[in-house]
Amino acid sequence: MRKSPLATAALFTICFVSGLGAQGALSLQGLGYPTGQLSARAEGTGAGVADFDALSLVTPASLAGVGSSALFFQYSPEFRRVTTASGTAKTTTARFPLVAGVLPMGQAWTLGFSSSTFLDRSSETSLVRKQVVGDSTDTVSLTERNKVLGAINDVRLALAWSGSPVFRVGVGAHVFTGSNRILFSRLFPDSARYISSAQSGRISYAGFAGSLGVEYHPSRAIGFAVSGRKGGDLRAESGDTAVGSARLPDHYSASLTYEGITGAAISARVAHDAWSSLSSLSSSGIQAFDGWDTGVGVEVSGPRLIQRIITMRAGARFRTLPFGVNGQKVSETSFAAGFGAPLTRDRASLDFAIQRASRTAGSDIKERGFILSFGLRVSP
Repeated sequence: MRKSPLATAALFTICFVSGLGAQGALSLQGLGYPTGQLSARAEGTGAGVADFDALSLVTPASLAGVGSSALFFQYSPEFRRVTTASGTAKTTTARFPLVAGVLPMGQAWTLGFSSSTFLDRSSETSLVRKQVVGDSTDTVSLTERNKVLGAINDVRLALAWSGSPVFRVGVGAHVFTGSNRILFSRLFPDSARYISSAQSGRISYAGFAGSLGVEYHPSRAIGFAVSGRKGGDLRAESGDTAVGSARLPDHYSASLTYEGITGAAISARVAHDAWSSLSSLSSSGIQAFDGWDTGVGVEVSGPRLIQRIITMRAGARFRTLPFGVNGQKVSETSFAAGFGAPLTRDRASLDFAIQRASRTAGSDIKERGFILSFGLRVSP
């Protein structure tokens, strides 16, 4: 039997506006966690090099520096620990946040097609509480489970131009799409006396945006980059019924890189995201905040292994996550390290990064996470 639009909308409200107790982590509030759309290389530098990295999807201009056609895949599991006054909980999320293909066309033009995770909301929580059943005096232990699988993804088609190593410019067209599959169940211990229940729903998202990026390298030692993404409407639907709408957040960033030290590159980046434009998707409870994202990192030529030079990376990043807890902003501080290694006669490369993230919301709730990122680039 088909659910009524009212029931579906109610399910959406229950799952979307529920607080930390239902979503299980500071980073999974609201529509989910922003992965950053960064490659493992950029993550290893605290996002400092993101605006100059062709495999990070924050600016289309960087595509012009890719050099050769390439395919890129990334796997990034996260291991979290949430601590509250009542105890601790551990969760794991497996993510495949980035798939990209890059194709140079002649000497000056480069085409890129990619899909990346914009907001990831996959989670599963369980709560046991006492429940008085009907008009009786029976009190039983009721288990409530809330499972959400899904994300909002950014599918981008981008074109970049570079007439010389000094100047690069790129434009991108974005389609934001995805869904959340939601299952809310109430389980009684004695199925012979009480009937358990379950509700399921699927919320789909669709939206559009455009981006522009510019790089300028006045010398071999220094480079500047600026980029922006203008968001359009984001619609949430259940079947053929609209359950909410908002504007995709505008994004702006500026970066600097310095390569005047032999064998080293130092980079810094600052970005701003207008996450508050997503607030209208919430009927109550969850508030979205605009946030700054700053990072600084370094890459250095490391040891030689099997006649290959290993690139070592380190960095730090500070940002505000989109969705708060009890009206408080969630802040994230992360420290990262990693390496890059060429493979198979430089036709492939492996990038690895590990991030230690700490998240707080001005309360007794603390969250710690380890994020491992494995990026594989292959040039056909």
